[in-house]
Amino acid sequence: MDAFLKSLEEEEEGSTKSQKQPPKRKTKPVNDPLADDLDSILNDPDFETDRRKSEKPTKLQRNPPKKCSVVYIGKKESPISQVSCPNIRCMKCDCGVVCFNDFDWDGNIEYLFLRNNYPDFERLKSRLKPVKGVFAYACQCNSVSVHKQTSVNSVKNSLKWFCGSH
Repeated sequence: MDAFLKSLEEEEEGSTKSQKQPPKRKTKPVNDPLADDLDSILNDPDFETDRRKSEKPTKLQRNPPKKCSVVYIGKKESPISQVSCPNIRCMKCDCGVVCFNDFDWDGNIEYLFLRNNYPDFERLKSRLKPVKGVFAYACQCNSVSVHKQTSVNSVKNSLKWFCGSH
């Protein structure tokens, strides 16, 4: 019985030793010092465990950005109405849309005026007039004023504004 247990212990020790040893790799000719250095690195048991640790995939947990399905502009009229999007962008000019509360655009605004003065309020205010409860929106290529909350698509067909995620 003792002999049987001793043989099992020897087999177990032999199997653990073989598991710890990395597999032997083919070596280059003996005269090549670079090959010798490479073999010593690859046959190092610490190198094997470090490499296995680095091969573990890492999971990045990110919250996907939220986007509005319908982009609303203007003031929220009631507690149950949709919230106006705070991060609107334009597809045509690839610029963010700025909003000026309590201002209205004075007539038709030319493209070049917006192109040269966007997004500086000090330069745009020459074409803005103060009106309580109105919101003046503009990007670098288009402008619109709204008196109540509405979707971007219902204001102008030419507006290519979308939610830039928040």
